[in-house]
Amino acid sequence: MSKYEEQKHNLSLKLKDICRPYPPLEEKPPKVTQPVSAFEFHRKKTNVEEAKKASLAVVEEWDDVATITPKLNEPPDYSSKTCTALVTFQEAYDHFKSSDLSHHMKNIQPLTERHGLSAVISMFFGPPKLKPSLEAERDVIFAIAQCQLEWSTPMHVQILQTIYKKLTGSKFDCPANGNHWQDVGFQGTDPSTDVRGVGMLGILQFLHLVVSPSLEPLSRDIYRIARSERQNFPLAVMSINLTKIALDSLRKGQLNRECNNQGNVIDVLNEFYAAVFCHIFLIWSRQQKTIVDAGYILKDAERFCGHNVSKALRNLHLHLASYFNGKNTFEPVVKKAKRCTDEAGCELARGFHNVTS
Repeated sequence: MSKYEEQKHNLSLKLKDICRPYPPLEEKPPKVTQPVSAFEFHRKKTNVEEAKKASLAVVEEWDDVATITPKLNEPPDYSSKTCTALVTFQEAYDHFKSSDLSHHMKNIQPLTERHGLSAVISMFFGPPKLKPSLEAERDVIFAIAQCQLEWSTPMHVQILQTIYKKLTGSKFDCPANGNHWQDVGFQGTDPSTDVRGVGMLGILQFLHLVVSPSLEPLSRDIYRIARSERQNFPLAVMSINLTKIALDSLRKGQLNRECNNQGNVIDVLNEFYAAVFCHIFLIWSRQQKTIVDAGYILKDAERFCGHNVSKALRNLHLHLASYFNGKNTFEPVVKKAKRCTDEAGCELARGFHNVTS
């Protein structure tokens, strides 16, 4: 074979290899793709680092919002995250006794003026006169009733914060203005608008009710029924009305005998205030009274307790003793209400005459 033929033969072999048909390809089953969840889809398209930074920024912004406190009528250093110490009644009362009350003394009316036949009847059949040694203390009490609530006075703020925290169980101070004051029975967002009639004396006696160890069970039951769904009433407003009743009884001389016997005025006044509150509470709870009954209940309590001081005080002591004897198991039969309604406060305000000191 010549060289040329040999090359031709090799070329033909290569062409046969190139043109040889390939075996058919095996068909593979199509891949089944799982559906992608919305979370997975979002995660693949989200930058995790940027998301973390954005989340931290939101948290910091919310923290800043939470620490903002209103500054209406508040001292400059007041903060909702502060926790002022609780104050006792004696500490608060000593604060007012040591204050300058001379400008209020000019406006007090410690005695009821009687003329004509009324003066003659009172002289022979009326209550005894207050001992001269107790007149100064009596005048101080009427002067305190002339003092108005001032948010710039630390003691005034401390008294209110104590009342709020003792009743609600809050650990921190609350702002000076806000609907939270309705939780303890004030009508508006600022307690100063409710205490004008009896001034800081009304707040002092409210403090006495909630911090006195002997009155704690009674105040707890009163607060529970005041916050109940059906029998609710504005507790602070009721308390201020009862301070008015106690102050009027002191002015009329109805408490003079007890004051003379105990050699003290403020303790008798507080005890009588608690006795009137106890009298109303027992009627309110046992007879299922509601806010529409407030008017005549207040007037009846003023008349009964004023003319039966010793009996009212004795009833108070018997009721308090029942707590420690385990015989008192008062439970309100109604659900807890969030807040007293505005209608309740207005009804109570209409149910009692204008408060003046």
